[in-house]
Amino acid sequence: MYEFDIKTLLRNLWNARRRIVTNCVIALFVGLVIAFSIPKQYVAQCTLASEVQSEDIGGNLGALASIAGINVANSSDAIGPDLYPSVVSSRSFLVDLLYVEVTTEEGERLTYYDYLKTKTRLPWWGFITKAIGKTLKSILPDEKKKSSEEGERIDPEHMTREEESLVEGMKSLISCKINQKDFTINLAVYAQDPNVSKTMVDTVMVHLQNFITAYRTNKARNDLQFYQKMEKETNQKYIESQKVYADYCDSHQGIILQAYQTELERLENELQVALSAYTQMKQHVQMAEAKVQEKTPAFTLIEKSTVPNKASSPKKLLILIAFLFLSFTGTCGWLYVKLLFQR
Repeated sequence: MYEFDIKTLLRNLWNARRRIVTNCVIALFVGLVIAFSIPKQYVAQCTLASEVQSEDIGGNLGALASIAGINVANSSDAIGPDLYPSVVSSRSFLVDLLYVEVTTEEGERLTYYDYLKTKTRLPWWGFITKAIGKTLKSILPDEKKKSSEEGERIDPEHMTREEESLVEGMKSLISCKINQKDFTINLAVYAQDPNVSKTMVDTVMVHLQNFITAYRTNKARNDLQFYQKMEKETNQKYIESQKVYADYCDSHQGIILQAYQTELERLENELQVALSAYTQMKQHVQMAEAKVQEKTPAFTLIEKSTVPNKASSPKKLLILIAFLFLSFTGTCGWLYVKLLFQR
């Protein structure tokens, strides 16, 4: 290695200015080719807020914390807002989205699955990688799992390589972010068609709302089903007791024997017990219905989605700046290393 001062470096850079300019022009041309080869993508976004069920910490500590602007509430949900992005990127959630019907900008109606397979454009190097993938697939052993037949839904637990690749690609197209300050949910969907991106972000919002609602009301709905079942059973027993009591009264009219009076009192008691059980179960059903309503979260749509008019990517100017920067710094770095190791 040889030592040199900054003047020597600047002099060598000035002498090599033609090479630097040439490399920058080449990089500019390559950047233009790449920037115009990447298909346009549009992003549709929406923001909503969901109730967070929590157990407040009582006492002076909670009051002081609220004055200071600190949230000390303990969330009672096992799946809180922090886990919503994981829910959106889960296989079962994404597979359900594949069968949503979308309408392209040209007015063609098809499922999101067909749109991703037939309407998504690739850059020119994407066809190269796709050809390499097919070649490797032909070399590798055949898949043991059969692909889903026409009209058959994809099983999230038994997917082929092609289906896995499709679902993994969806993860980069659907974004779910949580604002930790106010716990708002920001959803975004990228697509090469603006209408498709708008339709899909609305669908993701609805599916996420349904998931949150189903999770939070799961126990309450199970209790409601149990009490409804018990209500039907007690109602049936009450009707049967009524019939037995009425039949006994009709068949023993005018009889004043003590045995008749004793049996009549026993049947009346059974009828009252059956009525009391039925009335109690009916009250439980009403309370369970109210509990389901109480547990159902309320969602507030802060910002509605709109059909994007401007493509979000590729950002051609940034690509060109990046190529020019890499070319300039790379050439200067090469000249610097050359001065270090060459006299």
